[in-house]
Amino acid sequence: MADLSPLRQALAAAQRPVLVAGEMRDGARLRAAAVDAGLPVLAEPSSHLRFAELPYDAMLRAPDWAAAHRPDLVVRIGAPPTSKPLNQWLAAARTRTFLVAEHGRADPDRIATDLLRCDPLPVVEALAGPGTSWMDQWTAAAGRAGAALDRALEAGPLFEGQAVRALARAAPPNAALFVGSSMPIRDVDTFWPATVPSQSFLGNRGASGIDGLVSSGLGMAAAWPNRPAVLLLGDLSLYHDMNGLWALRRHGLRATVVVLDNDGGGIFEFLPQAAHRDVFEEVFATPLGLRLEDVARLYGLGYACVDRADQLPDAMADALSADASVLLVVRFTRAASVEGHRACWRAVAEALGD
Repeated sequence: MADLSPLRQALAAAQRPVLVAGEMRDGARLRAAAVDAGLPVLAEPSSHLRFAELPYDAMLRAPDWAAAHRPDLVVRIGAPPTSKPLNQWLAAARTRTFLVAEHGRADPDRIATDLLRCDPLPVVEALAGPGTSWMDQWTAAAGRAGAALDRALEAGPLFEGQAVRALARAAPPNAALFVGSSMPIRDVDTFWPATVPSQSFLGNRGASGIDGLVSSGLGMAAAWPNRPAVLLLGDLSLYHDMNGLWALRRHGLRATVVVLDNDGGGIFEFLPQAAHRDVFEEVFATPLGLRLEDVARLYGLGYACVDRADQLPDAMADALSADASVLLVVRFTRAASVEGHRACWRAVAEALGD
C-alpha cells in the first residue's frame, strides 16, 4: 500500500482540486467513492465513473473559462485522457499532479509530479469531503454548458453528436459498448451523458488504430453473450475489418453495429491537413463510396440507414430490439460534422461567458 499522507496534505491545502479518470476496465467499483469525493470528477465513459452531467471537453474549449478554472491539484486514475482540451488544460495548469498507476506509468505528457503505485480505490476514498464553492462553480457551469449543447444539437445538422446522444438514450442498462478509435471515442467522450453503472465501454484506442475493431467488438459480444452488444464505428473502421463481420454467422452472435458514415476519415477535417485540398481527399480523407447495404446483405445483417436527426430515436430503438444483428448507418457529410461540432463548442463558450 502506497503512503497517502502526501496526498492528504496536498488535499488539505488545495482550493481547486480535480479528479481525472481515464479508461479503466474495473472503474465501476470506484463509483461510490467517486460520488462521495468533494471535487469535480472529469471522467470519460470508458472509466465507468461518469455519474454526473459534466461536459468538460466542450467546457474546456472555452478559453477564458478554462483559464479561470485551472486546478491547483490533480489526481489522475486510469489511462491517459482522450480529450485533447483536457490534456492541454492539465498541462497548462503546471500544478501538483498525483498519478495512480498500479503497473507502469501512463504519463505520455510527463506532467505527473507524484506517482502512487497502488489500487486506486483507497486514493479515491481519500478524496471524500464536503462540497466547496469550487465544486459549486463546476456544477453551475456544467448545467449551462449541458443546456447549450442540447440546444446546439437540436438546431444543428446531423452529425456524430446526435447519433451518440440517441444511442445513449436507447442503450439498455446492461449494454456492452465497443467504441471505435478516431472520432467515435472522442464523440462518446464529448456527447455521452452520465453513464449507467452496469453498462460497459470498451475500445482499442492506443492499441492498433482502426485495425481489427469489428473483430474486437464481436469478441466482446462473444465474451458476454447475455448482454446487448453494440459496436460504434466509423465507416473507415468498418471497412478495415469488414470481414470480421463473418464472426456473427460463424459463432451465432447478436450485435448492433452503428456506423457513423461520412465517407472517409472525418477526423482529418479538424486537423491542419484539411488546408491542403489538392491532396486531401486522396491522401487523408480516402473516401470509400461503398454501398453499406450491400455489406449488410453479404454478411446476413439487417440494415437501416438514417440521414436526419429526427429519425435517430426510432432507428436506434428498432435496431437494438431486433431479433437479429443489424447494421445501422448514420449518414452525414464531413462538412456537417465540422459545422456541428463547432456550433456546439461556440454555444458552450457563449453559455460560459466567453
